[in-house]
Amino acid sequence: MQISGSTALVTGGGRRVGRSIALALAQGGANVAVHYNHSKTDAAETVEIARSFGVRSELFSADLADPGETVRLIDAVNSSIGAVNILVNNASMFSMGTIYETSLDEWDQYMAVNFRAPFLLAQAMGSSLPGDETGKVISLNDWRTARAKRFTYGVSKAALSGLTRSLAVAMAPNVQVNEVALGAILPPADLVVEIPGQTPGEAVSKASLAGRMGTLNEVSAAVISLIENDFITGETLHIDGGRHVR
Repeated sequence: MQISGSTALVTGGGRRVGRSIALALAQGGANVAVHYNHSKTDAAETVEIARSFGVRSELFSADLADPGETVRLIDAVNSSIGAVNILVNNASMFSMGTIYETSLDEWDQYMAVNFRAPFLLAQAMGSSLPGDETGKVISLNDWRTARAKRFTYGVSKAALSGLTRSLAVAMAPNVQVNEVALGAILPPADLVVEIPGQTPGEAVSKASLAGRMGTLNEVSAAVISLIENDFITGETLHIDGGRHVR
């Protein structure tokens, strides 16, 4: 699939991994819709940088926990900069919490943002694609979904993996659906390391077969490669320095 001339929506595209992917798409010639919920300033900065590559880029706000706002997001992008044919599900809830600390409200929030929203966005994107036009759906996932201290997050990400495979079947042959499962790229703000004198980055680097953390460019390059390859679908591509094989 040609990236140049496409219309891409990147959820949570204002900062960190989302920004890197949005800018890689813009650099490749795609018109980029940058979604945000709370990080408006960061998202607006991403849009300005994207425009410097000579493409159209606009800012879109939506609370992905709200199904109505989620579906309307696709409609808004379609009307503003063109029919979305590249969807990157990057926005995600991520925080600490064990099974015994998980409330029903928290469970519903995680499943809404991390699992239901990618489904609704893919459904809306696929149904609005004109004619036989092709499309791509890429979801950002985690190299490890079974987590005791981030229980609800892990369950929602495991559900997302199942959704990726089911969407690949349901949206074939015109739309290819894949996910990238990330290891240590940027340490989370609440990461606690109990080894004296060791930074969070050093701790996670030692757990990687590559002996280091990954880079934002390595993530965005993987996403671009999946978009450009029309014969890969239903796949989980691990960008984790080999942690998943340990």
